[in-house]
Amino acid sequence: MKPEKYCEKLARFLTYVLGRSPDEFGLMLDTDGYCKIKTLLQVLSEEDGWKHIRKGNINEIFILLNNHGLELKDDKIRIKDQTHLPKPTPPKQLPKLLYTCVRQRAYSHVFNKGVMPLGGSDYVVMAANEQMAKRMGRRIDSKPVKLIIQTQKLLMNDCIIEQYGEELFLTAYIPFDSFQGPPLPDERKQVKKTKPKEEPAINPHENFGSFFPQPDEQKLKKDSRSKGSKKEIAWKKERRQKKRR
Repeated sequence: MKPEKYCEKLARFLTYVLGRSPDEFGLMLDTDGYCKIKTLLQVLSEEDGWKHIRKGNINEIFILLNNHGLELKDDKIRIKDQTHLPKPTPPKQLPKLLYTCVRQRAYSHVFNKGVMPLGGSDYVVMAANEQMAKRMGRRIDSKPVKLIIQTQKLLMNDCIIEQYGEELFLTAYIPFDSFQGPPLPDERKQVKKTKPKEEPAINPHENFGSFFPQPDEQKLKKDSRSKGSKKEIAWKKERRQKKRR
């Protein structure tokens, strides 16, 4: 395929993603309709047939095509015609449960304080579909923590819920008592208890052939030695007395 034809094909797909149904791809555009190119490349890497797209491929659209309908600004991109873009609206039908994901390292804070918008956004983005929530979560963390949000509790906490397209729902804040998540990991260090060394059992066959004197026999030998030494001292004393005479 010629480079120009390939750029036209890519431009049409980006026009659909950025101008028609960003929610279908788990995308929430900013108030001006822009999407970060880094985020767009993450979306493309999830789609069959577009996994190989890099920033250079997007730049080629602006070099090779005259009428592509896209705009670049710094590290962001948008569609010029935004008439078909979804806008935040009151939900048509609110599901009982919604889903979102947070970074692992932020989960302990979220568990106690609730969920706040990321990256300067005005909204926390939620999905009615669990798989869509995981898809969005993997863009911020390789192993994100999934949260299950109870919409009734959100409403009881005076949180406003809006719908974005068909797939996504928005709120400014999710209180800590409005969602369920996995238990926090136990960060306390477990002290390993060292077991006392057991004395090795005596094997009666280990010293086979050796003779161990019994306590009574040892006492008798000691007494005989002490008596013998007393006799020897008396004999020497008697001999010295004879010499003096």
